[in-house]
Amino acid sequence: MDSGKRQHLQDIYATDQTAKDDYTPQISNEVMEERKRDIRRHQFTSFILGFLVLVLSVSLVYVVVREYVKIQSVAPSPTPITQEYIPRYSLPTESQWVLDFSRSYGSPEWKGEGERPFNVEWMRKAAFNLILGEQAASHGEFAEAARYYENVLEILPDLEGVKVPLGTIYFQLEEFDKALVLLENIPEADLTPDVLNNLGAACLNAEAYDRAESYLKQAIEMQPTYVEPQKNLALLYKKQSREDEAVIAFEKYIDLRPKDIDTQHSLALYLTKLGRWEEAATLLEHLTQEITDVPVLYFLLARAETHNNRPDKAMAAIQRAIQLANPNAAIGYMNNT
Repeated sequence: MDSGKRQHLQDIYATDQTAKDDYTPQISNEVMEERKRDIRRHQFTSFILGFLVLVLSVSLVYVVVREYVKIQSVAPSPTPITQEYIPRYSLPTESQWVLDFSRSYGSPEWKGEGERPFNVEWMRKAAFNLILGEQAASHGEFAEAARYYENVLEILPDLEGVKVPLGTIYFQLEEFDKALVLLENIPEADLTPDVLNNLGAACLNAEAYDRAESYLKQAIEMQPTYVEPQKNLALLYKKQSREDEAVIAFEKYIDLRPKDIDTQHSLALYLTKLGRWEEAATLLEHLTQEITDVPVLYFLLARAETHNNRPDKAMAAIQRAIQLANPNAAIGYMNNT
């Protein structure tokens, strides 16, 4: 075969040198490194984008939460002052008009000179305060109720039916001097047993004992079974050291209210202080039949029976007291007898 033909065949099976160079080990490593760099760039870009998305998401959540908290922390729209205290449905229909006014509407002050006005609007001001006072008292808001009732009397000083509830409220507030001044001149028609008892209690606290006795006796005369003035009368006599009358008043009270164990215990102590041991023992015998688990009653009974020279009964009372209490307490009681 000639050299030309052979050269032609070699050219047919020969590989292009450019393509061949692409697959040399040196060129292949460079390509792989470039591809790796591309992958790292894509990864880094993806990481940055993901981080930005995360930051934006967190920021968005923070903004939403902050706004929500801000909305929750903002004080709600204030309820009109006329609606703050009294629900409309709690008033009779004819009284609901007061809720359409500001509380300042009932102010007893007026502009101008001369006497206070006496007209329709002034009457409405008095009614406004009267309704609010009644509603406040029914909710136990005695200080508010007193203020409203005081406004009523400032507007219409001679209006009947206001001084008694206001005086009762003063008792609730333990403002006895105010109650006494207010109630002592009320019309006789308003002097119910409750009012008289309250007057008596006010005078008792003010140490106006003569007036207290008068009011309490009037209350008992009007309603003999009314127990509260009877107890107040007993306390009055006790303060005045009128021992016999105090004991009789306490006994009358206990007859009317036999379940008042505390008062019976107080009377038993009072009798022992007076040295009336027989009466104290009789009362304590009755008490310990009703109440069998209070050691102090048995200690007191033992003391009374000791002074009555009845050692057997005294010892039985001490034994029962020891069963219910510390023996040291019994020793202390015995040392005091």
